[in-house]
Order: sequence, then C-alpha cells, then structure tokens
Amino acid sequence: MTETITEPTARPQPPAGLPITLEQRYFFEANGYLVVPDALSRDELGRIREAADEAEARWRADPDLPGVRRHDLDQLINIMEYAPVFVEMLEHRTVLPLVRELLGPDVMMLDNDYFITPPGALIHRGWHYDEGFPGIDHPMSRLMIKVFFVLQDIPYDGGGTVMLPGSHRFPSGRPVNTEVPEDMPNGVRMALPAGAAYLMAGRTYHCVGNNLSERPRRLLIYTYGHKWMRIWDGYEPSPSLAARATTPMLAQLLGLTDPYGPNAPLTAAAG
Repeated sequence: MTETITEPTARPQPPAGLPITLEQRYFFEANGYLVVPDALSRDELGRIREAADEAEARWRADPDLPGVRRHDLDQLINIMEYAPVFVEMLEHRTVLPLVRELLGPDVMMLDNDYFITPPGALIHRGWHYDEGFPGIDHPMSRLMIKVFFVLQDIPYDGGGTVMLPGSHRFPSGRPVNTEVPEDMPNGVRMALPAGAAYLMAGRTYHCVGNNLSERPRRLLIYTYGHKWMRIWDGYEPSPSLAARATTPMLAQLLGLTDPYGPNAPLTAAAG
C-alpha cells in the first residue's frame, strides 16, 4: 500500500536571499525527493501547456522527430528545441535555486523531455534508479537531480511517479521490484495538481505508476548534473539553442562553458 500526496500544503518560504529552507533541505536529504507546491503560476502554466500542445502536435505529425512512441509512453526528446519557454524553464526562478543548493554551483543540464503517459498505461516491475553509481551517499557525491513539472492534474490513480523515501541512502544492490508499482511498501505517489513540481535525487528508487484514470499524465522533465559530466547523447544544444545562452548561467547549464572553470552566478531567471 502506498501513501499519496494529493494536496501539498504550502511550506515556509526561504528568508530573503536564501533559496532553500531548512525544512526543505532536511526533507530532501532524508527522503531523496522534495515537492514544490505551486511552483508555476497560473500564467506560466497556461503558456507552458500551450507550447507543449503545439510541440506534441508537431512531433506527432513528423515521425522523424526524435522520441519514444509506445502504447504506454510518448516521450518528446530534447523539448527545449521546440519553444523558448522550455529553455526558460531550465532556469526557473523557484526551482533552479533549489537544485543548485542541493547539487552544487557547478550545475549543468543532462537531458530534458516531455513525457505523456496515456490513460490505461500499465507498468510491470518498473522500479529503477536513474543514477547507476552506488556508493556512499553524501551531498558532495550527489551526481544528479531530476525535476518534474506537473502540467496536468495527476489523480490518485493517474500514473504519478511512486517514490521509495530514503532509498537514495540504501547500500549497493537493488531493492525488491514489485509487479504492481503501487504495491511497494512505504511507497509515496506523486498525485499532484497542475503547477506543482517535484525534485528527485538520481539514486532514489522510483517507478511510473499505472495510469488507471481517464486522463494522460503530462510532465516536463529536466535532469541536472555537474558541468564536468557530459550531456547525454541526443540532448546537446543545437547552434540556434546555444545562441540563446545570453547569460553565464544559461551558458553553463547548456554545457557551453569550461567544465573546470569558475561557476556561473545565480541570476534572475524565468517564471
């Protein structure tokens, strides 16, 4: 039996000049994930959904565009190439400072996608880690943080990500992989309203849930690593996208700076 997060209550906001509260930091370090209620304003959400719908229509009309086309998943790879708003989201004013605090100032994008899980999609034994480098868990050894922006309400049975809290600190070896994702003992479902976001450590054990609802699950996803890592194949910025990197932070996030040089300062960003 899994728990669920359906109506996240507003958490205390960081004091002026501080990007993260102690409550947020402790929760993430203990559990390996963090929910950010109301990360997107209503106007932001509207702009992003409009751009996402246009990107989806273009992608479906052109089978040569990269992505995953399965009965249980539609994945638009490198969504930032579709519209400027998706580039803005990489630097989101609320979420990027959290990522930077939890991962480090040398943060860089590793991948970016738009995931659509259709109604009726069933997942069997799908529990996994996104980061396959087991070892001592310590903030200084953290390699990845993944950010999910919820673009459409995810009901309790709507296929929300199921997390196993604290699993990022498990020793080497894979925990049990349940046949039904929601049967994982102590699992927590990300059943969240549109506009919420959640962060996940790369070593947190998780799984896509079964979408038994009548609506698709729509997520905008960004994976952040360190700038001394390599952006994953297929996600390297195109020349036109690289030309939009007019700030030091965006240039660093797109892997366009010296991987061992000074880190970019956190500047005012989108949102």
